[in-house]
Amino acid sequence: MSSSRHAEIETKYDVGIETPVPDLHGVKAVRSVSPPELTHPSSTYFDTRDFDLTRRRITLRRRTGSSDAGWHIKLPVSADERLEVRSPLSAGGNDHQVPDDVIGQVRALIRGKDLVPVAHIETRRTITRIATAESEHAAELCDDAVTAKNLLADTTTQWREWEVELVEGDRKILKKLDTYLLAHGAETGSSPSKLSRALGASAPTARASVHPPVAKSTAGEALLFAIQADIDGLLAADPRVREDEHDSVHAMRVATRRLRSVLRSYRSLLDRETVDAVRGELSWLADILGTARDAEVMAARYDSAIDALEPDLSHGDVVDRLAGTQRRVYELAHTEILEQLGGDRYFALLDSLDALVENPPFTPRAAKPARGIFRKVLRRQYDQVAADALAANADDNPDAVHEVRKSAKKLRYAAEPAALVLGDRAEKVGKAAKALQSVLGDYHDTAVSQDNIMVEVAKAREDGEDTFAYGVLYEREGHAGAEYLVGYPSARARLDRAARVL
Repeated sequence: MSSSRHAEIETKYDVGIETPVPDLHGVKAVRSVSPPELTHPSSTYFDTRDFDLTRRRITLRRRTGSSDAGWHIKLPVSADERLEVRSPLSAGGNDHQVPDDVIGQVRALIRGKDLVPVAHIETRRTITRIATAESEHAAELCDDAVTAKNLLADTTTQWREWEVELVEGDRKILKKLDTYLLAHGAETGSSPSKLSRALGASAPTARASVHPPVAKSTAGEALLFAIQADIDGLLAADPRVREDEHDSVHAMRVATRRLRSVLRSYRSLLDRETVDAVRGELSWLADILGTARDAEVMAARYDSAIDALEPDLSHGDVVDRLAGTQRRVYELAHTEILEQLGGDRYFALLDSLDALVENPPFTPRAAKPARGIFRKVLRRQYDQVAADALAANADDNPDAVHEVRKSAKKLRYAAEPAALVLGDRAEKVGKAAKALQSVLGDYHDTAVSQDNIMVEVAKAREDGEDTFAYGVLYEREGHAGAEYLVGYPSARARLDRAARVL
């Protein structure tokens, strides 16, 4: 399925049935306006019977009768901005059924529940295009006469509203138009969407937002924001993984690992039994994603390494055994991922994450100031990095050095939410930990690559193939690993300096 994404930035206004649209030339920044254009968009909105999408301020609709006909999913970004994902009508479905490809975009949110039509909205829309000195199509004013039917309650309502949507302009023109329209009979929109207004009394209460922490926030408040951000990252990656978009498995795996690590680092703020159960399921998900991600990394690594070989060495057997094998592993692993992402265990994990935010099982410690708690956590995590580094003794033992990398990653993930309340000090620690993790991660990749090469060269030898190219690749990986380790002492020193302020 071909889908497109774009930002939708608009302002809504309530107006009376007889309120005239003012002459927009009265706005200083407006250079010209187009003749009004009449369209008749017709939209059917879908949700679960529990309104799982509407509670998250998400709308899913099938629209016909206008230039933007298709399936639309709108995801909230801020008070006046949404991300709109559009799929063509050719994706299938009708006014009674959503096609599978479109459902994939919200499957992690509806979690096995059926999507049903909840409202049908007919709009008589008059569009006026607005030009400024900077843009021929800066914005549009839509004058909408709306007839909406609540399909669950079998009620019909009518109203008129204006929408001003940015097209190529910036927020300055939006602000100027806002001031002008409010002075000419419009009132700030009383409903966030046509769907909410159509549902009326049936409209569910939106889920409460988790606000960013401030300097005086409690440890629980700050942690809650960090947890929600990671959950959002996981959910945002979900539909991209289902469509097998580039780097999507990596994004989902990072969100999963970060969430698991944050819950471990700050486990004293939450009920241990609850947190351990959630972390266990996050480990399960991370493992499922890990096989595909590791194969993806190795395939790209071998593609690059083989391209750098002399032409007579980069023959088909080497390409297929190294890069080809990893791509086949990725395909099999991705199939397994899709199966698990459609299963009850995954949906139960998402439910438990929602419950963690909506009803956090805080310990008394969570009521203490965030600054002191977070600083202690970072100190403890840094001490673990130092202890692991001492044990590794800065040598090139892959297993020992890998432990340093893992503890540096935990410190990085702990520092990122801490930066919200500790500021630059925690941010510098997080960046230094990330740099150390990156150096050791590159080194680790060379060691894994060498192991894979040894497996494949044994198979090639059994089949009577020339194995010289494998030896060249193995040696180059060894040299690359040694070069990565050269950066280890300086990365360690950078982290030591950053951690002194803790």
